[in-house]
Amino acid sequence: MKAVVFHEFGKSDVLRVEELPDPSAGPGEVVVDVTASALNHLDVDVREGVSRFPVAFPHVLGVEPVGRISALGAGVDGWQVGDRVAPYLVATCGSCIYCQSGRESLCTAPAWFISMGSGGGYAEKMLCKVSQLMRVPQGVSDVEAAASNIAFGTAWHMLVTRARLRPGQSVLVNSVGSGIGSAAVQVAKTAGAFVIGTSSRDDKLAKASELGLDVGINYTKQDVVEEVMRATDGHGVDVVYEHVGGELFQKGLDSLAKDGRLVVCGAHGGEVVPFDIIPFFRRQLSVIGSFVFDRREVEICFRLVARGVLKPQVAATFPLEQAKEAMEMMESRDFFGKIVLAISS
Repeated sequence: MKAVVFHEFGKSDVLRVEELPDPSAGPGEVVVDVTASALNHLDVDVREGVSRFPVAFPHVLGVEPVGRISALGAGVDGWQVGDRVAPYLVATCGSCIYCQSGRESLCTAPAWFISMGSGGGYAEKMLCKVSQLMRVPQGVSDVEAAASNIAFGTAWHMLVTRARLRPGQSVLVNSVGSGIGSAAVQVAKTAGAFVIGTSSRDDKLAKASELGLDVGINYTKQDVVEEVMRATDGHGVDVVYEHVGGELFQKGLDSLAKDGRLVVCGAHGGEVVPFDIIPFFRRQLSVIGSFVFDRREVEICFRLVARGVLKPQVAATFPLEQAKEAMEMMESRDFFGKIVLAISS
């Protein structure tokens, strides 16, 4: 099979298209012929060696694959060759208290992330545990499913599950042009929220307004906190959806209403930030961590995509052989939504 691999950490020029042995399904495993695989900024962190995940060489990237089962290992029941699937991001233990209660993102003994302990989605075939499989419903294309899995799963987990967003509340979404940012705008609007969003570009704010964004803030031209207060009559927002870090983390805290919640899942703009404790406890604010999502949340989002309620934003598709160019486009940030490798049909 063809796969995009790298043998050392570095920039996009370390990526190579190589022939690798086809995987073979062991007990409780399936082989998936990958049809589409979305790019994620985690792929960049893994490639550059800053992800804080263990990486063995040669390494195949790709944590958002979609495909069709082509082989079943011993003991696999309930699945057939040809079934369309989107593997859940984590191979969880299935037996800890969190897995048993449907909170897989908190699993105490995960076996691996896709691409970390097994081959990733930048390949024609991949191996995964049957326990990871999620069905892709009719009405959702392979490319749409790849672009929806992590983007909408993350947004739903952060806003609905972790921040407990309610109808009539207000939300500030940072970086609305990103995959999880554009997804968050839609999830928040679907939940009945008043949605404010930030971006460095007016054209991205305009696209987000088509998805339900009520107020757009260009943080290169406008003061985020001032504009949030203007849009909320000085009240502040109930929830901040934060995945950037750096300066935007503090701006998010300053934009909260009393008793507001900031939910955070990433920090590519700066992992270590100053923190003023006094206004934090005097205003009774909450900072809520969010890590991946649970499969039931993705399945809900898949159904909403199939009904046309949620719309995955696909900025571009590339063939597998152009994964390097696809990653360079992602790193340029000159796009809106998700970038997908369309590998086979």
